[in-house]
Amino acid sequence: MRIAINYTNYVFDLYGTLIEMRTDEESLPFWQKMAELYAVYGADYTATGLRKEYKRLCKEKEKKLIADTGCRIPEIKLEKVFARLLTEAKHTHKTAHTFGSGTDEIAYYIANSFRVLSRHRMKLYPAVPELLQYLRDSGKGVYMLSNAQAVFTIPEIEQLDLAKYFDDIFLSSDIGVKKPEPLFFEKLLQKHSLDSAKTVMVGNDFCADMGIALACGTAGAHINSDKLSARERAKQKKMLETEYGRGSDEIYEFQSIRELLKAVAAQ
Repeated sequence: MRIAINYTNYVFDLYGTLIEMRTDEESLPFWQKMAELYAVYGADYTATGLRKEYKRLCKEKEKKLIADTGCRIPEIKLEKVFARLLTEAKHTHKTAHTFGSGTDEIAYYIANSFRVLSRHRMKLYPAVPELLQYLRDSGKGVYMLSNAQAVFTIPEIEQLDLAKYFDDIFLSSDIGVKKPEPLFFEKLLQKHSLDSAKTVMVGNDFCADMGIALACGTAGAHINSDKLSARERAKQKKMLETEYGRGSDEIYEFQSIRELLKAVAAQ
């Protein structure tokens, strides 16, 4: 039997839900390229040294954010890490590329280089524009709530021409927390005075997307882009029931965005 869903507000995850994204941020060839980029600005690293220092600074900033805000699942701004890797390098050489007050601009460039060099695939899943346009034409509220770094996610949203479909875009690096911490979703709900009973969270991750939906009193629509087996999906839903005390019947399941479009159109 075909599923039909009808909500006033649709809140979408981005990566793995609307955008198919593949990145590799671990390989030494990737970090060698990043080390060569830092050398342009006089900061000298080996590939392994840069990777180690990057991870150290990320953890340091996450701990500070937890201490400052009390959040459980912090999201830092990566461009701040890239800036520190530039200005706090232990080994340097003289270069004509001075930065001084332009550090932020260079860090923005390095952040996007990091993303482009590590990225192997970036494309919309089938039927994404059709679904989003259908929702807008139907007068629905359309929002984005994504665990993502604004510094390179905004350019990717622009490249794929997605921004025009959304009433608002919430990215975790802007808020300082990420899913499934309820505060992230609550800020969106409060800003736009959304009724949780009339709102559905659409995403591909049971823990992050369906978890935050159950935590905030909204329905969830799981997109099985990771091709989880029926047994694995049942296991994930059982874990959510145990953690949040809400039934899994509040989570719809779809194999694809195209299938969700059919369900919305069948309302």
